[in-house]
Amino acid sequence: MVIMVLLMLLQTATLVLGQVALKLAMRDMPEWQWSWSYIWNEVILNFWMMTAIVLLIAANLFWFWLLDKYPFSQIYPLTSLGFIFGMLSGLFIFHESVGYMQWIGVVLVMVGCYCIARV
Repeated sequence: MVIMVLLMLLQTATLVLGQVALKLAMRDMPEWQWSWSYIWNEVILNFWMMTAIVLLIAANLFWFWLLDKYPFSQIYPLTSLGFIFGMLSGLFIFHESVGYMQWIGVVLVMVGCYCIARV
């Protein structure tokens, strides 16, 4: 079970890093336009966008492998670890404020993940 949790931590971290890269890409992009020049210059040539795409594809391929290897009822609830990583990313990378209720929510998610991993 320890290996499963560690693998889920890695998969979830990859997924959240992909989302962080996507947020960084979107933060620097001008307003969206449906034109080839915009897509080429602002999407394809955008370092953070390409990083996001690579990380999100890797996270999904890793997820496919995990689905094949472990019981769905155990690994799917562990994807809620992404809420924790997402909140911490918001706090430390984007300097967003995190209230006490959010911290209580993180503790509850961690307790839930612990209970699921113990099964």
